[in-house]
Order: sequence, then structure tokens, then C-alpha cells
Amino acid sequence: MDYKHAAQYLERLHGTGINLRLDNIIHLLDKLGNPQRGIKCLHVAGTNGKGSVCAMIASILRKEGFRTGLYTSPHMECFRERIQVNNKLISERELASLVAELKSFIEEMEKKPIGEPSFFEAVTALAFLYFSRMRVDYAVIETGLGGRLDATNVINPLVSVITNVSMDHSEYLGRSIEEIAFEKAAIIKENSILVTAADDRRVLDVLLLECRRKNARVVLIPKTSILRLYSNTQGSEFDYRGIYGIHRSLFIPLLGEHQLINAATAISSIELLRDYGVRVSGDAIREGLSQVKWPGRLEILGKKPLIVLDGAHNASGFKQLKKSLTELFTYKRLYLVTAISSRKDYGGMISEIASSVDLAVVTRLRDKEYVDPELLAGEFGRYGGGAVKVGDIPDALDYVLSRAEEDDLVCVAGSLYAVAEARRYLRE
Repeated sequence: MDYKHAAQYLERLHGTGINLRLDNIIHLLDKLGNPQRGIKCLHVAGTNGKGSVCAMIASILRKEGFRTGLYTSPHMECFRERIQVNNKLISERELASLVAELKSFIEEMEKKPIGEPSFFEAVTALAFLYFSRMRVDYAVIETGLGGRLDATNVINPLVSVITNVSMDHSEYLGRSIEEIAFEKAAIIKENSILVTAADDRRVLDVLLLECRRKNARVVLIPKTSILRLYSNTQGSEFDYRGIYGIHRSLFIPLLGEHQLINAATAISSIELLRDYGVRVSGDAIREGLSQVKWPGRLEILGKKPLIVLDGAHNASGFKQLKKSLTELFTYKRLYLVTAISSRKDYGGMISEIASSVDLAVVTRLRDKEYVDPELLAGEFGRYGGGAVKVGDIPDALDYVLSRAEEDDLVCVAGSLYAVAEARRYLRE
């Protein structure tokens, strides 16, 4: 099996849909010899920011000299981005070989009542197998959806991280903030450690109760522990009062105030490895943060006009996006190019940013289910804003860039898939 056929085989599993139970992944991993059991992991969940936190933790661990696995989703441009060791994507040859190995077990599952695994379950199993074979010192694992029944929730992590909790994926995780917090809290394990930057009292009550129930230590990341020294379009410098001391004049190249909170969360997650006898140096923390890369998050891909890509895909993300655009950039008009995945609270998202948008260009996603652009245009119209429907992301960018002037700002947001499409088109 070559890489092309391996990728096609995995893509076929998308037809299985989202499987919110652990039976399949447990069965598949058992057939593979449970590779996850020999891996020291840090497990990261949250509504927003979990990918950024994963990237920061992995970058710091690499700088300390640890062989570090990183498992995230979705990918931006290449499927292999999801599975990395020491910042190197799994190779096409290695991926094809592992898929060929999984294939026989998947086909066996198809013939049983359990059924074949979902795409995410198969890829998660593949990642654990790869990290085990690569003998990583640590693996940083991002949840896919929720936590309790997420395919990644078969590990016993050294540190569990919950970045924040807000309303998203309600059809799967619950109709209230407490229900969603309950789902994410399930990544906390017995006698383990939780790090969280969640600041909603309702969320904290759920998380703290789970920690008490499981005898888990909890570390909160208050905003008051972070002192921002300066921010610009290159990044931010800040001080952070951590668990074991103050980290001074740290620099993070990811834009936005929320990334400082993410950085503080990553630092404390690293600091807590001391509970296991592992000390990570201040230099590794400093260098790891300063060199972290995480595309598609307030990423600048053009100037005159400014072109900014951001993966905001829920109401809280759009609220933060509006704040960041205002704080970081000076511009005359704001053009928003947006396509939104189906079943998202597009009304809540648009309500957060509509007042700041001079013209919204609404469109569809390619190869993904999406909210009808007609509905998006109507929603912008409710707030008195102008909206234009255009065929797809490349068409939308062409439309906007033919009209935007040098002192305008063009922002693509609404879905990581939209950002990925825009990124590919702009970099061609």
C-alpha cells in the first residue's frame, strides 16, 4: 500500500461518522497490543486554544531534549500534520506502512457487531502505534471532540489540561455549559493533575468536583498571574508568575491576548512534571515558546491590504477575534470572508462580530458540510451589515482583494477548514 491509497483508505472511514463511545478504539488498540500504555502523555481538551497549548507544550519539551510526539486535529494543508515527532511529520512511507498494518484489524471489526472504527478512531490508534514505535519520551495529545467519549480518552496522562469551556458542539456534548464541562472533565484521571484556565464559575464547579472525586490535584491559571509587557503584530512579551517561580520577559510569536493565557497554561503543565521528578529548564521554556509555530491563528498572510487568517469557529472564538483585530491592527475597513461548518451556532458567531464588519463575503466549504451562505447573509443583514454570496473560498478572496484598498483588512474566519482552503490558495 502506498501513501495515496493509505490516505484514501482512511478517508473512506469518514462515512462511519462521529462515534461517541470507546468500544471501538479500545478493541482496536487491544489488537495492536495497547501501544498507548507505554507512552507518557499530556492530554489537552478545551473549547478553544487546545491546539495552541499542545503546540507550545511540545515545543518546550523538544527544546529540553525530549523526543516528543504531537497529535492534533484537524490538519491545515497535509494530513500528516496530525502526527509529528520532534516537529517532523510522519513520513508518507511510515504512514502507508501503519495503515496497511491497521487494515486487517479494521476489516475484522467490520464483520463483527462492533463495526468498523471511525476515521478519528483509526487515526488515533495509528498515532499511538507510531509514537510507541518511535519510542517518544512524551506525547502531547489533543482531544478531538469533548473528552469523555473521545477516542483519545484511553490514556492515563501525567497531566490533564482543560484550556476553557464554552458552548460548542452542543448536539454532541450537551445543551448547557455544565453538561459540556462534564464531558471535558472526564479526561481527569484518578490521582492525577489538572491544569485549567477556565474562568466560568459554572465550569469550575464541575471541574473541581471531578478533581475531588478522583483525588486529582488542580492548578488554576488566573489572568492576574500574567503581566503583558507589550504586544504587536510580531507577538507578545510577558511575565508569568508560575507554580515554582516567576518567568520574566518571555516572548510568544502567536498573536492575541488569549495566546498569553494559552502560554501560561502550557508553562504550568510543563512545571507540573516536577511532580514526576522531571525538571524542565527555564531556557527550554523560553526558547520553546519563542519558536512555536501554529498556523491559522491570527496569521498574517498579506499586507496592503492586511490579510489575516483565524480559526475562530464558535461564538467565544469570534468574540476574541473581534477584540484581537481591534487591539492589534489599524485599518480603514474590515472585510470578513467566512464559511461555517454545518451544525454550528452561526447566529451566535455572527452576533459577536457583525457590528465591526464593513462587508461580509459569505461562501461554502469544499468537501465539507457547511451552513448555507444564504442563511449567513441573512444573519448579517439582521445587524444591518452588508453581505455578498460568492461561490467558494478562492472566489471570495478574489472578490474581496479586487475591492480592498491598501489600508483595509481582510479576515478569513469561521472554520479551520475555511482557513486551510484560504491558506492553500494564497500560498499558491
